Amino acid sequence: MQQASLWQRTKDRYTTWRVKRKLTTCGSNLRGRNPGMFFLAENSEVHVGSHVMLEKDVRISTGVGARISIGDHSYVGEGSNLMAARDITIGKHCSISWHVLFMDNSSHPLGFNGDTPTIKVGPIHIEDHVWIGCRAVILKGVTVGEGAIIANNAVVTKDVPPRTMVAGNPARVVKEDVIWE
Repeated sequence: MQQASLWQRTKDRYTTWRVKRKLTTCGSNLRGRNPGMFFLAENSEVHVGSHVMLEKDVRISTGVGARISIGDHSYVGEGSNLMAARDITIGKHCSISWHVLFMDNSSHPLGFNGDTPTIKVGPIHIEDHVWIGCRAVILKGVTVGEGAIIANNAVVTKDVPPRTMVAGNPARVVKEDVIWE
């Protein structure tokens, strides 16, 4: 295995330092390659555990008083987007591929049958050891169970049971009793 160049190691240390300045709390051994992609409203919090990797162009956006937390030993792939109006929690040992979207709100006021339009908000909770494929979308109010797999391009609108694989739009269970490493 080829060792990273001195320039790359220096750049990684610098971008990680810039990322750490945006976080409320941070464990040891963070690698952050997205220093300019934080859009944090007042009184919001971003907590990151130990041994976490935030790849390039990971965008983290919060509303007033919102909270995002990422557990130990988790990886968030390039171009992923975490948009929290209230709460997004990602557990330990999660593997999130590139261009994954987490959105805990409807982003625009919406109403049906004469209701007053409101922005719908629901926390997202990703339990430990979850694998999320590229370009997946995780929407408001969803809990993804421990050990689950979200297939590429899946749109998750409902809870995902533990140790299942979901795929499609909207996502549905395609396999049960899955194990991944």
